[in-house]
Amino acid sequence: MFVGRKKELNYLSDCFRKEGSQILVVYGHKGVGKTSLLFRFAENTQRLTDGSLFHYYTARPCSEKEQLLLWNRELGQDTKEIDRDGQEGFEEIFGKIHAKASGKKQLIVVDEFQNIVKYSKGFMEAAIRFTKTSETPCLLVLLSSAISFVETDLVPRIGSLALGIGGFLKVPEMGFMDCVNYFKECNTRQCMEIFSILGGIPAYWECFDASKSIEQNITDAVLKKGAPLREEGENIVARDLRELNVYNTILHCLANGENKLNDLHVHTGFSRAKISVYIKNLMERELVEKVFPFENASAINAKKGVYRITLRYLEFYYRFLFGRYSKLERLAPAEYYQRIIADEIKSFHQTNFRKVCGEYLQLLNERNMLPIKAEKSGEWIGKNGAIDLVMQDAEENNLLAFCNWEKEELGIEDLQQIMQIAEAAKLSPDHLYLFSAGHFTQELKGYAAQRPSLELVDIDTL
Repeated sequence: MFVGRKKELNYLSDCFRKEGSQILVVYGHKGVGKTSLLFRFAENTQRLTDGSLFHYYTARPCSEKEQLLLWNRELGQDTKEIDRDGQEGFEEIFGKIHAKASGKKQLIVVDEFQNIVKYSKGFMEAAIRFTKTSETPCLLVLLSSAISFVETDLVPRIGSLALGIGGFLKVPEMGFMDCVNYFKECNTRQCMEIFSILGGIPAYWECFDASKSIEQNITDAVLKKGAPLREEGENIVARDLRELNVYNTILHCLANGENKLNDLHVHTGFSRAKISVYIKNLMERELVEKVFPFENASAINAKKGVYRITLRYLEFYYRFLFGRYSKLERLAPAEYYQRIIADEIKSFHQTNFRKVCGEYLQLLNERNMLPIKAEKSGEWIGKNGAIDLVMQDAEENNLLAFCNWEKEELGIEDLQQIMQIAEAAKLSPDHLYLFSAGHFTQELKGYAAQRPSLELVDIDTL
């Protein structure tokens, strides 16, 4: 089921409406929905333009000669007729596609195009020459799930040919509201639990069944032998990185709370310089991020900076599966869930609940529905507590947010503890938002009713 992506579809439509031909690079994490986005756009384009032609090809990691044979085969060409000495190249491929246009604008999509560029020097040159010289206009979309390749390696690899690329579109993970729309049969809490585990990757959503409980979905889609997500955590890392022993060690540490450089150094025995290099590679692939305290907050009581896994399922995998694989092999899936996951899943959801609350506040900010117009945001990670989200406007008025998933009820004593954390951060809570998956006491509700600067938000409001 296709949901969301209105912004991305509008961008593609604007590009397609432009006169002439152009090349567009579209990229993002594998499974985020890039291909589905282009298929939906192709359907829309066919309706709007009365029959524009659509050609789609998925490139495989192989030699240039083999790539040409595979592509020709998909074009319906008898590959026995092709000169295997390499006389026929990508220009001829584009020529065959162009011959089918019949004067109509074409949409040509090459998926995982890095598998061609890495092994074929002439591909980009042929693509640019084709878009510049073809009599029939076209939009050539190059898709890639290799984020680091597109953002770091592509331009140095192709040099001045990069000037022939008309635009770049990065497809982000889907948001929580998209998850809610996808799992229409689930209530808000159930959607939050799904989103906490799978994140905004639609390919993972397809593995969960809205009619099943979270426990049953994890058992069926993750824990059972042959389950679609059982090996996915390690597969994410293996797709684009070597020396998995080092990366697995670092990711396992991060998923289990050792998230400072010195923590990693002490635990692994790797030098700080070596860890920094590997962390940098993970960050370039947007698998890890470094979080610093909000810049206008106190640095005295704050942690200097911590590393976190960004992909939610990757964090889930390295926290609950990677280090316990012998038990995963030995125990029945239901028993494994009860012994390994059940008691810790609440604290896992707590971390991800913060991200959902942050998305909610950012959406309100975009719609001018907050008491301030925030120009910058972040978080403050203290030695004795954290402020889950700090938002600040141009006049340095602050909106602080605290998120609770684990406690069944928040009361006045929790508010007092929150105020102590804000004081340690030296951030005045001009506006305070408390999010909770549980309930608020009547005393706290009464207190908030008398104070417009204090907003209580339960999970159903999200």
